[in-house]
Amino acid sequence: MSSMQKFNFSRVGRSVLLALSTATALVSMAAIGQDTTEATPQNEADVERISVSGRLMSSAASAAAERREQPYVAELLGMEQISRAGDSNAATALRRVTGLTLVKDKFIYVRGLGERYSSTLLNGAMVPSPDPTRNVIPLDMFPAGIIESLVVQKAYSPELPAAFGGGNVNIRTTAIPLQTSFNVAVGTGYNSLNSDDGFDYAGGGDDWRGKDDGLRGISAELAAAQTQYGILTPVNIAEALGGINATNLAQAETIVRELGTAFNRELDISRKTVKPDFDGSVSFGSRFDMAKNVVFGVMSGLSYDRSTQNIDEQERYYSVSGENLVPLNLYDDIKGTEHQVKLSGMLNFGLELGVDHRLETASIYLRDTKDEIKIKNGDSIETINETNRFNTDTSILYEERSMLSNQLRGRHNFPYLMDLALDWQYTDAKARRYAPGEVEFRYLNETQDDGSVFSFLRRNQNAVNYSFSDMQDNTENLSWNAKLPLTLGKAEMTFSAGYSYFERSRNAQTDRFNFDTVGYSLAQLSGSFAEIFSDENILNASNGFKISNVTTQADDYLAAQMIDAGYGALELNYDYQFRINLGVRYEDFKQISLPLTADGNVSGNLTDSVLLEDGFYPALSLTWFINDDLQARFGYSQTVVRPDLREVTPVLYVDPLTDFKVTGFSGLKSTDINSTDVRLEWYYDNSNYSVGLFYKDLDNPIEAIELSGSDGNLLMSFRNAQSGTLYGVEAEFLQQLDMFGGDVGKIADNFFLAGNLTLSESEISIQPFPGADLTNLTRGLSGHSKYVANLQLGFDADNNQHNATLTYNVFGKRIAFAGVNDKDDAFEQPFNSLDFTYSYTPTESIAVKLGLKNLLDEDVEILQQGQILQKRVEGQSYSLSFSYKY
Repeated sequence: MSSMQKFNFSRVGRSVLLALSTATALVSMAAIGQDTTEATPQNEADVERISVSGRLMSSAASAAAERREQPYVAELLGMEQISRAGDSNAATALRRVTGLTLVKDKFIYVRGLGERYSSTLLNGAMVPSPDPTRNVIPLDMFPAGIIESLVVQKAYSPELPAAFGGGNVNIRTTAIPLQTSFNVAVGTGYNSLNSDDGFDYAGGGDDWRGKDDGLRGISAELAAAQTQYGILTPVNIAEALGGINATNLAQAETIVRELGTAFNRELDISRKTVKPDFDGSVSFGSRFDMAKNVVFGVMSGLSYDRSTQNIDEQERYYSVSGENLVPLNLYDDIKGTEHQVKLSGMLNFGLELGVDHRLETASIYLRDTKDEIKIKNGDSIETINETNRFNTDTSILYEERSMLSNQLRGRHNFPYLMDLALDWQYTDAKARRYAPGEVEFRYLNETQDDGSVFSFLRRNQNAVNYSFSDMQDNTENLSWNAKLPLTLGKAEMTFSAGYSYFERSRNAQTDRFNFDTVGYSLAQLSGSFAEIFSDENILNASNGFKISNVTTQADDYLAAQMIDAGYGALELNYDYQFRINLGVRYEDFKQISLPLTADGNVSGNLTDSVLLEDGFYPALSLTWFINDDLQARFGYSQTVVRPDLREVTPVLYVDPLTDFKVTGFSGLKSTDINSTDVRLEWYYDNSNYSVGLFYKDLDNPIEAIELSGSDGNLLMSFRNAQSGTLYGVEAEFLQQLDMFGGDVGKIADNFFLAGNLTLSESEISIQPFPGADLTNLTRGLSGHSKYVANLQLGFDADNNQHNATLTYNVFGKRIAFAGVNDKDDAFEQPFNSLDFTYSYTPTESIAVKLGLKNLLDEDVEILQQGQILQKRVEGQSYSLSFSYKY
C-alpha cells in the first residue's frame, strides 16, 4: 500500500469497529459491546507501599511481608531490591522472582511457560505493546528509575483480566513521594564482544537521539509515484498514463528507472571502534502541604541509555535423511553490530484530600531504537553443494519502538457509606513500531582457479529488498472497583464489584520494493553497493535497471479488539484463622483482524477474521493461618489465553527473537485453562520459606509449528493442539546467615541467602495438520522448561557502605519449535547466568556501583538432534555507575 494512501489513523478505529459490527451481524452474534481495560487498582488499594530500606536484606524481607498479606499467590520486588541488585530495567529485575526466566533480556516466562502465558499491566491498566510480534510488552523498555514496585501474581483473581496464563506482572509507579528527593546517575558499560571493531554505514546518519534523521524513510518522490500509479510496473504505469502503447511504455520504463535514485543507497558497511556504553538518569520528587489535610505531590524522571554490542552467531537449517540431518542452509560465520538507544520520561502528579481521597496522574513515554547491521557468510540451498561458491548476505534493520501512556486514577473512602471504598482509572495509550529502513541484499563469492575470490551482487529481479513498515496501536481503558466491608460476629467480610472496558485499534502497513539487476553484467555488479547503484548506473537505460513494489505476500492489515467485563467477589476472614476469597468475572470479547490487498481492499473472507467469545471466569482462594508464622493457601481458577492479533492475521513477518519467518493463521481458537495451586508459607524474623504445588489443564493450547518451506528456510505458523497439562512444584527461601556463633557468626550476620526452584512437567496432544508433518504428536509445551532455579547471595555491611550480590539463574531446555518431516523437536539449551553487583556508598548521598554479567560466558543455543540450528554468543558485560541523591 502506498505510503500516501495510508489510512488516517483517527479513522482506523471507526473503520475497524464498523467492520467488526458487520462481521458480527454476518455470524448472527450479539451487537458489539465495548472493551474492558483491566485494572488492578483493587490490588493497589489493598497493598501498602513498600518502605524504602537501606539494606538489601531488609528490603527483601519487607517485600516478603507484603506478599504474605496478599489473598492470592504473588511475588513482589520493591524499589530498593531492584536498585541494590543493580537491575537496570523491569525485565532483569523479574528474572530473580520464583519460577521466572528472562528471554532475550525482554520477555518473561512464568513457571517455564512461554511469554504468551504472561501479561503486563501498568499501574493496573492494560497498555499496548510496541512489539508487533508479541502481545506482551518488552519489559526492558521500563527503566528501573520509574518503578516503585513489581507485583507478579501467579494465581488468578477476578479483578484481573481473564487472559491469564502463568502469571500477571503489574508495574507500579508513584505520584506522591514520602519526602523531597533528587537523584542523578551516570554510568558506562562494555561487552567483551566489543573488543573487535563494530559495523556501521553512512546512510544511517547520527542517531544518538534514537530517532531517524529522515534519511531512511520513503522519499517524497517515491510516495508521490505510489499515490499516482499504485503498483510500480511499466505496464501499470503505462495504463495510468493513458493506455499501453510504445510511447507510454517507454515513458513508464524511464519512470521506474528514475525512481531508483529516490532510495537511500549509502549502505556500504564500514568498520569503526565501538564506543563504551553510556547511560544517565535524573529524577525529582516532592510533596507540598497546600492546606490542612491537602497534599500535592510530583514525581518526574528522565532516563537515557546508549549501547552498542557486536553480534557473533551461527544459523543452520536441515532436512532429514534416515537418522541424519542434512544441511540446507549453513551460515557459521555471522557477524554484526547492534546500536541501541533507550529514552524514557515520566511525569506523575498526585493530590491527597485528607485521608479518604486521592487523585493521581501518570504520564510515561518510552522509546527503544535499534539499528542492526548483520553480515552472514555461508551457504544457502543454492550453494550448499558447491565447494567453490558461498554467499555474503547483508541485512540492515532500523526500528523505533515507542509507547506513550497517560493515566488518571483515584481512590476514595466514604466512612458515611458504611466505609465504602472506590477506586477507578482511565488510561489512554499509544504504541508504535516504526521501521523506515530494512534492507537485504546478497553477494555471491566464487573461488577462481588461481585461488582468488570474485564477489558480485547477485543478478536477479529481487537483488535488493527494501521495506518500510509502520504499526500503530491505540488503546483506551476505563475501570472501577468498589469494596464494602461488613462484620458479623467473628466474621469480617468484604464485598467487591467492578467493571472494566478496553478497546484497541491497530493499523499495520508495510511497503516493499525490489531492485532488478538482470540487465547488469557481472563486472558491473562486482563493486560496492553505492557504486553499483550510482545515479549513472541506474539512469543508464542499457543496464535495464528497474524497481518494483510487487510482492507475493500481504503485509498490511487493520485490527481491533473490544472487551466488556464485570466481576463480583467476596472476601471472608473468620476469627483470623481462615480467609476465603471467591469471585467470578464475566468477559465479552470481540476481535477482528483484516488483511489488506495492495490496493487497500480486504483480502479473504471477512467472517474468517472474527473471533467472538464470552464466558464466566471463577476464582477461589483459601488461606489458613496456622499460627503467627505459618500459613497455607489453596487456589482454583478458570482463565483463558487468546491468540494475538499478529497470530491470527495471515501476513508474513520475521520473529526478532529467532529471525524465523512467521505467518499468522486465521483459524486459531482461544486456550481455556483450569488452574489449581497449593502453597505453604513460613515467615519468621527476616527469613521466610515457601513450597507450593500447581496444576494446569489446557484446552486448545496454541503452539508454534514449522510449515513445509521450499527455499531451505524455516517458515513458522501457529495451530491449536487438542489438550495439554502442566504441573509442578516450586520452593523459595530467604535466610539471613545469623545462625553461627563466635567470630564466624559476626561475619555471617552480614550475609543472607535467597533462592527459588521450580520443577515441572508438561504434555500436549496435537493432531496432524496439512502442510506440517509433525514428528511428535505427544510432547511438551513449546517454551516450557522442566526446571528454573535462582540463587542469590547477598552482603550488607554493618555501616551500610558496602553491599554486594551474587546472582545465579538457570532454566532447563525448552522446545523452540516442534520437529517436522521426521526431524526431532528443536530445543533451546539451558543457559547458566552468573551476575555480580557491588555497591559502595561512602555517604548517604553518593553511591558507586559495579556490575558484572554472564561471568560464566555462556552462549545461547538451539539444537536439533545434537546439531546447531542457532547459536548466539552473549559475551560478558561490565558496567560502572555513579549516583547522587538528595
